Amino acid sequence: MSKKSNKYAGDQPAAYDPTGISEYLGLGRPIDFDKKPVRIAMMCAVAISVVVTLWKCSTGMDSGAAVVSALGYALSFLFSYMLALELDPDRQLGGFIGGGLTLVATYFMGEGNILVMLWLLFILRMLNRSSGDRHRLIDNVIMIGSAAWLGLQGLWVFPLLTGAAYILESQIQAGYFRSLYLAGISLACLLFAKYDIVANELSMSNIIIMALAFILFLPEIRVADYVKSKGDKNGKRLLPKRLQTMQGYFCMMLFSLTFLHGNAIVPSLMPAVGAAAGCGIYLFVALLKHEVF
Repeated sequence: MSKKSNKYAGDQPAAYDPTGISEYLGLGRPIDFDKKPVRIAMMCAVAISVVVTLWKCSTGMDSGAAVVSALGYALSFLFSYMLALELDPDRQLGGFIGGGLTLVATYFMGEGNILVMLWLLFILRMLNRSSGDRHRLIDNVIMIGSAAWLGLQGLWVFPLLTGAAYILESQIQAGYFRSLYLAGISLACLLFAKYDIVANELSMSNIIIMALAFILFLPEIRVADYVKSKGDKNGKRLLPKRLQTMQGYFCMMLFSLTFLHGNAIVPSLMPAVGAAAGCGIYLFVALLKHEVF
């Protein structure tokens, strides 16, 4: 019996036959060390972990705690860099600006919850299809499992946003019809989420940071019409409509989490905020140099 198709079947990329782990992990992207920006990003992460470890130890912190803190800094930088690659696939250097901004924010605010960034990375990849494949079993376990766990910690918006992402994915160009079923599973996690009835506080400084990142990032949605990057696995150009949908969802996600969970969630969102600001800043420079159109 043939598999069910949807109204966008004609927009599907060329046939891709996954093998090995790719049969279960469609959103995984290979780390290409042949690319200079990737090598620099990895070296920066290693250097950050070493420097932060030495710095924390010099302040009297226990060596074990210093290493954990250093890993938090390094992972924040890496996640900001990787998120920037999803937000603007054509301009990789924006990720370094975002990573630098994230390090500054981490210094003042402390390390956030890395699980939040792992969840977001897979959500963005599902929507823009930068891997060249759709979401599969392990991807769904990561996204729904992370959202459910965060919901149990009192961050109840994550299951809701995950369900919304799946619904969006099912309806946009080249969408996967079974995403609607997965949306139902995600929304069912709301039944077990912990709801905090205490009013969330949101400082003016955090509002300003989010607003600046939003303003800097907005031009990216317009420029996405001219995307040239291709999916890693199928070699097909990314669909502008999917990329723009992902960017719009990203802005909505930042707004929702910030205003519904307040100051408590802001440190965990800093890699994403830094990535958005970094992409916007680098795009502005590229526009001044007439390197975009």
